[in-house]
Amino acid sequence: MGVYASTKHAIEGLSESLDHEVRAFGIRVVLIEPPYIRTNLDSSAAQAEGRIKAYAPQRCRTAAVITQNTNTAPEPKVVAQEVLRAIEGPYRMRRPIGQAALLSWLRRLLPARLFEPSLRNEHACASVIRD
Repeated sequence: MGVYASTKHAIEGLSESLDHEVRAFGIRVVLIEPPYIRTNLDSSAAQAEGRIKAYAPQRCRTAAVITQNTNTAPEPKVVAQEVLRAIEGPYRMRRPIGQAALLSWLRRLLPARLFEPSLRNEHACASVIRD
């Protein structure tokens, strides 16, 4: 998940920088920030060929969380609706959707020691770990 999360951070940084660069031309950048969306992310995610056994428990927990979150997530239509609101409504650079808005708000208000453990979801893995 590190690569996935870091690309989201990179897109955020690029969007902020780009907004400053193109604003003089009357262009504004909008960053749509959806939560999990009902897609095939869980089944289409790339898997490493060689797996390190020490990572098996975390890999299993992460896969279970992604599957559970994508299966119960809103449809992609909510993202399209937010794009439309961004086009037709007042300008806001960041446009978090649903749970992403809550997480953004909690990250700003809570101390790191209270917020960060929720990012490391410690649910037990139901399947037997075999590597």
